[in-house]
Amino acid sequence: MTNENRRQILDMLAQQKISVEEADRLLSLIQDPAGGDSEKERSRRPPAKYLRVVVEPDSEKDGDGGGERVNIRVPMGLIRAGVKLAGLIPSDATARVNESLQKQGIGIDLGNLSVENLEELVDALADLEVDVQDGKQKVRVYVE
Repeated sequence: MTNENRRQILDMLAQQKISVEEADRLLSLIQDPAGGDSEKERSRRPPAKYLRVVVEPDSEKDGDGGGERVNIRVPMGLIRAGVKLAGLIPSDATARVNESLQKQGIGIDLGNLSVENLEELVDALADLEVDVQDGKQKVRVYVE
């Protein structure tokens, strides 16, 4: 959302040319819910090819840098194929797997996996980068 458009709407509200509801509606129309990138900019971005998970030892704490380093690059095509194959699992087997996952504290419902949902997830992941540090290691998860 540009500051100029936002300012114009707020000025019209201050001058009582529009109501609060109208201002709210206008602000929501010009606001980009993804938080920055416009649809045009997103469409120019190359599609994500890999899900990357990197675990690095914290060299400041380790001193000798002897911790294990992990660098995993999972092709998005493999993830997409896995979701498609999950659709072939019989429903009774899916129910048993879901039950087992729930017992282990993993709240994933395999019955809700679909290619359409995966594409939405991949699009959302393109804007996501997760960095976690626990004092012993640093974990980064992102798509490239």
